[in-house]
Formats: sequence, C-alpha cells, structure tokens
Amino acid sequence: MKYRPIIPLYLLLILMIIFQFSCAKDSDLIAEFIIEENLEDLSGIELENALQIPSDFDWTNIPEDYANTVWKITESFDLKGASIGLPEGVTLYFNGGELTNGTLTGSKTLIASQGSSQVFDAVSLTGTFENEYIMPYWFGAVMDGVTDDRDAFVATLAQANTLGLKVLVEKNIFLDVEETGTKSIFFEDNTWIEGANDIKIIYNNLYSPAFIIALSKNVTIKNIEFLYDQTYDAKASPNDSGRNALNITQINRYLTTHRNITLTQTNNVWRGPSLYMATLLIEAATGVNLENVKFKAKGETADTFIPWVIKFKEQYTTDQTVTNGVGDTDVTRDVKLTNITIDGAIMGIQGIVQDFVADGIKSLRYSDVQSSDGSNVGGVDNWMPPPHLFYLNDDNSTSYHPDGIKILNVVDLGDYVGTKNVRTVLSGYCNSLKLVGHVENVVVDNYKSYRRDGLGDLGGINNGVFKNIYAESTVGIFDPSFQFSSLRSVGSLTNVSFDNMTIKDNTAVLEIYPLSTFKGDYVTMDNVHVYVNELNTKAHGPFGISGSNNRVVNSSLTIKKHTSTQDYSGVIYHDNVTLDTGKNNSYDILINGWRSIAADPIKKSTRVLLANSINTNTNFAKITDAANNFTIEQNNAIKKDTWTRTEVVTLGDGNSQLLDISIPSGFTVQKITAKTLKNLASGIEVSIGTESSQKDNLLSAVSKTIGSVSNTLNEATMISGFKNIYLFANGDFNQSGSIEVTLALVRISEY
Repeated sequence: MKYRPIIPLYLLLILMIIFQFSCAKDSDLIAEFIIEENLEDLSGIELENALQIPSDFDWTNIPEDYANTVWKITESFDLKGASIGLPEGVTLYFNGGELTNGTLTGSKTLIASQGSSQVFDAVSLTGTFENEYIMPYWFGAVMDGVTDDRDAFVATLAQANTLGLKVLVEKNIFLDVEETGTKSIFFEDNTWIEGANDIKIIYNNLYSPAFIIALSKNVTIKNIEFLYDQTYDAKASPNDSGRNALNITQINRYLTTHRNITLTQTNNVWRGPSLYMATLLIEAATGVNLENVKFKAKGETADTFIPWVIKFKEQYTTDQTVTNGVGDTDVTRDVKLTNITIDGAIMGIQGIVQDFVADGIKSLRYSDVQSSDGSNVGGVDNWMPPPHLFYLNDDNSTSYHPDGIKILNVVDLGDYVGTKNVRTVLSGYCNSLKLVGHVENVVVDNYKSYRRDGLGDLGGINNGVFKNIYAESTVGIFDPSFQFSSLRSVGSLTNVSFDNMTIKDNTAVLEIYPLSTFKGDYVTMDNVHVYVNELNTKAHGPFGISGSNNRVVNSSLTIKKHTSTQDYSGVIYHDNVTLDTGKNNSYDILINGWRSIAADPIKKSTRVLLANSINTNTNFAKITDAANNFTIEQNNAIKKDTWTRTEVVTLGDGNSQLLDISIPSGFTVQKITAKTLKNLASGIEVSIGTESSQKDNLLSAVSKTIGSVSNTLNEATMISGFKNIYLFANGDFNQSGSIEVTLALVRISEY
C-alpha cells in the first residue's frame, strides 16, 4: 500500500463544519463558497494532507482507511461501468479531475469542486450525499448563456431527484426547448431549483411548454430570472394537428411512465392548443412554491413577448386506468407565488387552482398577440384567448373550481407595448384581473392596476373580499357597445365586499362608466370612488347591485365634465326582477360634477332605479348631487327629491326684480331663506312672491339690514307648479342692497 498522510481529526471536523455551515447560507454565499473560493483559503484549512488520488487508483478496491477523508481528484477516471461504493464520510474535492462511466454510491459523501468544470460524465449517483445543492456544470453544463445546456440541466435534475438534493444555478444557462413535443423539461417530486448571483435561465419554447409540473409534489423555484428568447408568429395558429399530437404524446408518455396512468383510448385532459405555449405548465400538482422569480422577455416588441407565463390545468390522477376518458382527475393545490415579476408577457397566470397565494406580484410590459408591425391583433382568427395578468376560472372543469384564492400586494404597471389598435370583436379585453365562472373564497388586497384595458372582470364569486384597490384605465380605446368597463360584471356575486377602491379612467371623452353594475346578494361597497374626465353616456350606473341584501355606502362618482344629453339617466340601477322583488338594499352615493339640472330637474337630474311600487320590501337609496345641491332619497317606492337653489340678487332700479331661479313643475317650496348681504335703501321694504297679486306668498319681508329671514311653508301655504319668483318693494330699490335667496324645493313621487 502506498503511503497516505493522515489528516488530523480536528482538521477534518473543521472542514465538515465549514461545509455544513455553507448549506445554511443564502444562495449568493453558497455559490461564492462552493465555486469561487479556493478551499485552501477558507478559514485556514489546508489541503496539503488531503489524499491525492493517483491516476492508477483502483476504484473497485478502496482501502478501509480512506473513510472520513478528503480526496483530491485532479485526474480523469473511467469507472468502466462499475458500481463504486464509497467509504463513509468521504469528501470528493475535484480540482480539474473527473469521473466517467459508472455508478457512484455515496455514504454521507460530500462533493466540492474548484472552478466550474464538469466532474461527472455518464455517472449515476446513488446513496447519501451531504451536499444541500448540486450544480449543473458538474454534469457537463457549459453555462455561458449561449451553449445549449438542456441535457446537462435535465441530468442535474435527475441526479438531484435521486439524491434528494437541490439544484443551484449560479451562472447563466441556456436551455433549448424549442422543438415541439420533445424537449419540455418535467419537474419531479421535491424538485428545488435555486439561483445565485442574479442568474438567468434563458429558454426559447414556442409550441410546447418549457417546463411541466404534472402531478408532482413540493416543487420550489427561487431567485431565478427566466429570460424568454423567442419570436412567435401571430399569423400561425398553434392549433395545428401535428403539433397537438406531439404535445399530447409527450404528456401521455410522461403520465404513463412516471405516474402509472394507463390511457386506454384516451389522451390526457385537453384544454386547447394555446396553453402549450406556456413557460410553466402545472397540471394537478401539489405544493408549488415560486419565490423571487422573474419572467422576462428578452425582445422589445410584442411578437417577442412570452405568450403564456403560467398555466394551471386539470389532469388525471396517478395509479389508474382511464378508459374512454373516464377517470379520476384533480387540479393544482397549495401554490405560493412570492415576489414574482412578469416583464414582457401576453397571458400571465391562468387556469384552475385551489389554495393559491400570490403575494408581491409586479407586472411591467404587457401586450396582446400581434405581428411585429402591429397587425393580426389577437392572432389570426383570435387564436389567443383574451390575456390578463391573472385569469382564474373553472377552465372547463366539471368537477372543480378555483377555491382559497389570495392575491396580495400586486402592482400591474400597465406598460403596454405594440399597436394602439385593439381586437375588433368582443373577445378583445386584456384587463388585469379576471376571476370568473365559479370562484370560492377570494381575497384581493392591495392591488394596483394601470392597464389601459382596465382593472378586471368579476363573476361567479362566492365569499370574496376586495380591498385597497386602485386602478387607472383608458377603456375608451374599445368600441363602447362592447361595454368594456374598467371593472366589469360577468356573473353574479354572493357575499362579496369591496372596500377602499378607486377606479379612475383617463379617457378624454368616455361613453360608458368605468364601473359596471353588478348582480348578486349580500354584496357591499364601502368607500368606492369612480373618476372620469368628460362623460357622455346613455348608460345607467355606475352603482347598482341587482339582488337583495346589498349595500353601497361612503362611495362617490366624480365627473370633470358631464356632457351627456340623455334624459332620466340613472346612477343607481336595478334590473326588473330586483325592482319588483329586491329587498334590504341600501345606497348612499355622492355625485360630483353632474350636469346642470336647472333647465329640467326631473329629466336632467340623477335617476334612481331602486324599487317599483309593487315591491313591498324595504329598500333605501340616497344620492347627493353636490354640484346642483340636489338630494334624492328613496324609501321603498317613494322618492323624495330635495333641491336647494341659491341666487344672489344685486338690487337695481324699480320696485320688482325677477330672479333667475324659479319653482319648477312638480316641485313645492318647503323653505325659503333670504339673507341680506348689503343693507337696503332707506325706507324700502322687500317681500318675495310669485306674482304681483301675491307679492309676499313666499316671504313677507326680508331684513332691511344685514341678516337672515326664513319661512317654512306648511301644506296650506305650499306653492307647486312652475312659478317665477320676484322681489317686490314698496318703492324704488335705488340700486341699493344685495340679497341671497335660497329655496329648499321638494318633489315626492312614487315608482
């Protein structure tokens, strides 16, 4: 036996402590320790006593006293297909060396390397290894961001899966996954991929998913930027029978081989061809965690954007035979997305999922499918579904629906790239948040959207909380007949609350309200505020929840300029069923900037469509029109309009003066107040009446000096029907005096 220096026990212990401590570090420090630092420089550890493995080392006959030692490997060794069992506690330190062609069974073995050269070639690792991470370059990845490292990356994943270790990617790596139905990378149970040093995984999938998680459990991806380097063709639909067959076959093969599913006259669950363009396809997985992950398009034009970032999909479950499409299925559960950035995407996160938490999502550039010149928006024949940042629905499932959804701390910056044109059909709505179909137990909190296309679509939601939401949009880009509001109702709501919400549209002249009316029961809106520039609409709204037990309070509509000529324009709207049978609905709305109603207060004022006379249930609405000092209160079918009109009159010559304000038809004077702002001429007495024969039927006398006089009219003295209002004097006004006249007008009607 050759002489072998013995490493002192204390030095070996120090070495093991250093390696173990490194596993607890963050990823940047892990990469620095394992890759960039020379072991000989760490904490004074010297390798002079390490075992230098000679070129003629017999790997099939390892001495017993090689256990618990550091092996320095500088040569290339061909294991010749042998299965090598390592002694316990060995540290394999590669410094230019390599093992090829064999199986290596570790026993509390630790792997370390100097530099980033390949250390295993056609070597299968089994047994137990003390590393927390293994590296793609150990298995042949070049990691220059240009060379295709897909095979080495897949091999690394396989080794990590066998050993129960994590994969650390510390340099940029390119994965060529473009070939349809052939090169998608599948993540198995307990896959953990972590990046360091701000690395990028560069990929180029087109008609097949880049990565697939199918029925896997506990998959984690951390600290990685996925950089998409591809161009799609908006004129070429992904619905190609040949490509579809390749994708179906690829997933069928995986389900059969890895999930023990026999598909007899059956393919895996089909949900259309577009989803195969996803970066990450997740099918009935459990425990998926993405943290500090960025999905970014390398290109600058919309045709280079990521077609689909994450797709959640129903799939058949493991260990069964599915015949003629009859079998048990499941959906993805227990997903957490934390601090995710999406920069340059068409569809964001879509599909069916349960127990889903997205916390800290940031979206930058977005677009709709289109050619580089801006043509073919939506793809030829609109092959791309209308894209959104979030789009959660039942995804055509008959057994499942989204449930347990939390979307927190989202900023959708709405940086639109591409043509200003939009789809010319109803399928062209690319707003930020879409939750539709049948969605249970939703919380959306602290969501900001600046997408021109709008905030979102909501419908079919049971038990939802939407709070602390701010949205700016420009929905005037769409044909107004499409009714694409910033926040649009597309189904009923039950037990849903909206709290502290601002919806602001920046369209110069808007023909629809940016908030649509809703349907549902037990829906509340508290502190919901809608802002528009110039409004010229024939629509009713924006407030209205058709159903029962609904409540809107502390909410407002603010209009910079109101140019609509539509008569009887409703601000609170209920459908016919609710008008007849709705109950326990309550509204309290403030309107700023409504058009002047002076010409016709009945037709031009805000209208309330709350309840008809046949409805015997309790319902209440109050609208305060600040610009017109006009208030509407409706209890059940009885509506009371209160209009406060004020005019300041500077007295001229003569002994009578007509006011601009009048008593309109349908209104009665409830109270009149005259406030003398400037003293009258000496000896002049002034009254207020409706004609020369009734000079004081409103107010017998105003104050001669600065001060106020009021008169409340009772039923016997009420004045109704159109009447002019005059100031009458017992002599010439003598151009002396100023009086502010305020009328409190009331109109009571029944629907």
